[in-house]
This record gives sequence, structure tokens and C-alpha cells, in this order.
Amino acid sequence: MASPTGGRWIFSVDTTSGFSNPPILGINNGVAPVFPAAVPGRFNIEVFTNPTVAGNPPAPDSGFNSSLADANGTLDSGFLTGTDLRLTTGDFLSVDSVTGSSLQSGSKITLGSGKQTVVGAKFDTLVGGSGTQILSALLGNETVVGGTANESIFGGANDSIVAGTGANQQIISTGAGTTVVAGLSGTAVISLSSQNTVTALSGSTQNVIIAAGTNNSIDLSNNTAASASAVIGNTGDTITAGKGVTNIEGAVGGMSIKIGSAGTTALSGSASATAGNTVIGGTGGFNFNPSSVAGKGDRINMSGSTGTATINAFSFQGNTVASPDTILATNNSDLIFGGGGDVIGIGSVQGAGTHQWTADTVGAGSVGFGTFTSVAGTAQVTVGGFNSTTDFLFYQGETGGTNSQIVATSQATTVNGTASTVVTLPDNTVMTLVGVTQAQLQSALGAGTLFKVENP
Repeated sequence: MASPTGGRWIFSVDTTSGFSNPPILGINNGVAPVFPAAVPGRFNIEVFTNPTVAGNPPAPDSGFNSSLADANGTLDSGFLTGTDLRLTTGDFLSVDSVTGSSLQSGSKITLGSGKQTVVGAKFDTLVGGSGTQILSALLGNETVVGGTANESIFGGANDSIVAGTGANQQIISTGAGTTVVAGLSGTAVISLSSQNTVTALSGSTQNVIIAAGTNNSIDLSNNTAASASAVIGNTGDTITAGKGVTNIEGAVGGMSIKIGSAGTTALSGSASATAGNTVIGGTGGFNFNPSSVAGKGDRINMSGSTGTATINAFSFQGNTVASPDTILATNNSDLIFGGGGDVIGIGSVQGAGTHQWTADTVGAGSVGFGTFTSVAGTAQVTVGGFNSTTDFLFYQGETGGTNSQIVATSQATTVNGTASTVVTLPDNTVMTLVGVTQAQLQSALGAGTLFKVENP
């Protein structure tokens, strides 16, 4: 008789539990007596192979410790064959052995409520249950669906893994081409290899903590977790934040990061001397702080976005960090604190919103303030800490004549009792320079230090 298709499963128990190996697999086909019969002192599993057995497997008969359903399954050279195994209770290990049989094919195994460990073969589908469990798909090209309790999932190359809903899930990918999908609820800690993909189920509220490999695609746009999710990014990663709270560690640099469409995205900047991060705006809120050491600098582009932002680009725990960041403001409102080498401006589309920008008055270096657009808008900017001998203004299409006109048409004002100046840039951005007099502007213009060219 030809060997049946499906997996080649073997079972094992922990002998410290009082049972000896191997377990007894008693076949119940619904017609003949169960064979082999239960053996005292062994872990006995009754296997229901009648294809009419639907849903959860029946409870085991007297003498058996557990049961499983395996439609049309059989014992073949000591292996349990089958394409759809459904487990129940009991603590044991189940392995789909790679036998080399030409008829062996992928199979599905659904775990039960016990402390169960399952090791799949290529093209298998492993489905978690309600117990504390381990699912291994390290051979790759497998599908794993997490269960409802705590579990550990190990993936190989080209696996597809959907996290379960347990409060403590550990997912480790060891090969390229694997996709991990954040589940609907619970907490998942995910460790990625290179060239992996992470997405989230629609309506996911799962709190995910991701340690990324290189060149990953991480899209949490469907995730609405109210508690903070976290991504430790890596070089070449593309990361889209969720709709809840998403914390992103960007110290390695070389990442492309998109702010979430709701909630708050919090990012720490690059510490790499060779690669900064690129940030793209969204409709959600954004908080930024630099890394502990200066890097090449990040590009934060929130042009046209309607989210709010608080950006600290110069200070880490009270210490000055002079990464040369380029910051294009949102069209809503923002607080931006710039340090030496930073350039801060209205975004490259039509500018709008109310902006409060401040230059670092402690660290060395110059800070640029201005606009990256030539399209007339309605942006209102207040700049604090402007040093007319080191800091500068910029706008698109700079000319000497326009520079002189900007200074000539400036207006004196007072801000909280401090003499200040209002200038209007060519795109109609109105900028109030707090603590800077018209005389100081005129002096800086004459020295040729007031304006510099900065392109988007």
C-alpha cells in the first residue's frame, strides 16, 4: 500500500513527569477497537482518525491521557501521518520529521491546552492553542498562527507568522523573507532578521516591541495600541508608526520613518557618523529627541502634514548634541529647539500654522531659520534665542536685493518687554525675532552673515 500524504509526526514526553518514552498512539478509526491499547506507565494518546470527527476531538477513553483528531491518519513505520492534526490536553513534544518520503507533504497541526511544543517541517501550518507553548518553524516556508496564551515562536526563512493574543509572546525570526503580523491584542516581543516584513492586523491593539534587523519593512499603520509600542530600528529599515503610541529608536541611522496617522510617534535621532534618518510627516503627533552623541544629522520633513510636533534637536539629558539636522515644519503647530548646524524652516509646500522655534544659546555653531517654499502661505513663526552674529535666515531664490528689502520692510515690536523685530519672507511667512533689534539686523546684513542659501 502506498504511503499516505501529509506529515510524519513523532511524539515525546518529559520523563521527569513520571512517564516513559515513547508515548503510545492508539488509533481509533470508529470501527475497530483502539489499537494499540493503552499501556500503564506510558503517556497514552487516543488518535481519532475517522473523517467524520469534526470540531474539537472527543475526550479520550479510559486509560488514555490525551486525545487528538487526525482524519484519515495512520501509523506508518512508527510515524503518525496526517494533514490536519488537532490536539487537546497534555504536556508533550510533537515533531514533523523530515523522512525523505516522496509522498510526505505539508500538514497542519493545531495545539490544545497543554504545555506543548511543536516542530514543523517545510510547508506546515502551526496553530497555537490556549496553553504555554513553543512553535518552531525554523526549517522555513511555514505558516504559524499564534494562540491565546503565552508562547514562543521561532521562524526561519520565508515563513508567515501571525502573532496570537497572549500577554507574553516571543517571536524570533532567523531567516530572510519572513512576514510577521501583529495580532489583535496582548503583547508580542519580536526579534527580526534582515529583509523581514512586519504588518498589523486591521484593528490591532497589540503592544509590540520590535528589535529590527537590517532592511526590514515595518508597517504598524493598522495598530492602535493605547500603550506604547516600540521599534529598535536598524540600517535600511522602512518604518511606519501606528495610530497609538509608537516609540522608535533611530540611533543606528539610515532609516526611513513615517509618522503615524494618529496618536504620537516618538523618535530618537541617529548617532551614526555616516547615515542619518529620514522622517516623513503624518497626521499624528510627533516628538523628537537626539541621540546621546552627535551623528551625521537627520532630515525631518513634515511638509503639509497636519499633526503637531515637539522637536528637541540639540540637547540630550542637558548635554548639547550638535548633529546638523534639517527640519521642515508641519502645517499645524510645532515647538522646535535647534542647535549648532541645524536648519529649521517652513515646509516645501504652502506653509501654514503657528510655530515656536528656539536656537540653542549655550552650544556653539549657527542655526538657520526660514522657509523651504516659494508658495505664498500663512505661516506665523516666533524665533527665540536668535544670535544675529552667528545664526541666519534663509528663503528660496535668495538675492541681495530681496535681502535688503526684507530688512528694510521689517517692523519693530516688543515681546514680553523685549525689543524684537518682525520680518516677512517672500512666501509671506511672518517671522518674529525675539530679542533682535532692527539695528542688529541691519548690521548683520551689512556684514553679509544674515542670509544664507538653504534648499529643501
